[in-house]
Amino acid sequence: MRILAVIVTYNGMRWVDRCLGSLRASDVPVEVFVLDNGSSDGTPGYIREHFPEVHLEESGENLGFARGNNVGLRYALEQGYDFVYLLNQDAWIRPDTVRRMLDVWKAEREAGRRCGILSPLQRDAAGAYDAQFAKRVLPRISASETPAAVPFVMAAHWLISRECLEETGLFAPIFPFYGEDDNYCARARYHGFRVLVCPGAEGVHDRAGRDEPLEKIIWRNYRMASLVKLCDISRPLWLQRLFVLAYTAVKCVRYRSLLPCGHWRELHRMMPQIKETRRLSRERGAFSALV
Repeated sequence: MRILAVIVTYNGMRWVDRCLGSLRASDVPVEVFVLDNGSSDGTPGYIREHFPEVHLEESGENLGFARGNNVGLRYALEQGYDFVYLLNQDAWIRPDTVRRMLDVWKAEREAGRRCGILSPLQRDAAGAYDAQFAKRVLPRISASETPAAVPFVMAAHWLISRECLEETGLFAPIFPFYGEDDNYCARARYHGFRVLVCPGAEGVHDRAGRDEPLEKIIWRNYRMASLVKLCDISRPLWLQRLFVLAYTAVKCVRYRSLLPCGHWRELHRMMPQIKETRRLSRERGAFSALV
């Protein structure tokens, strides 16, 4: 089986050695595709010098997470890879991570189940569970070693099957940063694929200690969360709009800010794009033809 790791870099020098070095040390061979999103810290040159086996492309600009990864996902489909390991630039794997996840995928296939996305247990650099993983995913996982079906897991570590990519498609470009993984998991499940966490496998996501201004927190936790709701094809749009309207009031109180109201107006103006995203999400291979 051919596996391609897809990584989008942006000023990621502090993580390059651990990220790419971990793929080089995998006990299952993994080829690597890096799309650099216009780094100014020398990341592309360092990769060329120290990791010559990597297929490196440069966008010349910051395409964002969704569009940047779509370049690599499209390359994987065109080159006939069986799996893509989607990996954040600030993340790395253990030597046995990919092998353990492939074992789960094979067991699922033998049981007649369609598994589209697999994730290892996601830990931080200190060895504790990643904060978002602990909050959003861990409560849905049993203490046993049995793979757990979940509605969502963060895209810092995803093993995606070719079948899932072909049917679910690529990331929706309407999501520049944040929310694209929520949307993709929902679409994968809509198209009949399971999203699994593999307790026997581990990966690291090093994002601790990053202070964020209130504006960015509101952007991520209100605007992009609202956009995820509005693009969710499992529920009618009118119902989702009512939910987001109420959500706006809650977040204004929560953050003691009127910024969510401004974002709501912008989301309202985006309705034509949201409706088109919902329409395309129902199609096989959605967004594969978009840049």
